[in-house]
Amino acid sequence: MGSTVSQLEEQTTRFTLALMERAGRHFQVILHPVDIRFDLRGKAAGMVRFIASGETVIRYNRALLEKYRDNFIKQTVPHEVAHIVVAARHPYRTAPHGAEWRLVMAFFGAEPKRCHSYQVDGSEVRRLPRFSYRCGCREHMLTTIRRNRIARGQRYYCRYCGVLLRAVRSPD
Repeated sequence: MGSTVSQLEEQTTRFTLALMERAGRHFQVILHPVDIRFDLRGKAAGMVRFIASGETVIRYNRALLEKYRDNFIKQTVPHEVAHIVVAARHPYRTAPHGAEWRLVMAFFGAEPKRCHSYQVDGSEVRRLPRFSYRCGCREHMLTTIRRNRIARGQRYYCRYCGVLLRAVRSPD
């Protein structure tokens, strides 16, 4: 195949940084350094996290990078970098894959697709327990992650009716 995993990771990292530099100049925004990791598992190809400390982390799925190499680099890397550019240009809430994001993807010459079409059969998928929450219009099943965030004080509202989600107590 030619490239080792570490070479693929290095190539992906270089391309990520090159896109950030190019976009920063073009859109006249300051893009702060990012922590690039290859530790994402499951069905997602990539993910950007904006941490409260101000740090930005891009996580890539190493297994999908190895399997889809060039397509992954040409499509997934611009996808994640576009999220960082949009956050820098529009510090207030925008749609994750809205017009601003599509504009940046067009600048990169990448197809503005919300989801990848990689085959993920056999990927490691973490199955989390789900818990029932209600709003004014329906029942929502939240993972342990969101349940723990709620326990720490974070609030989640229904995107349809706008009512705060409340845990459904199971009958004992």
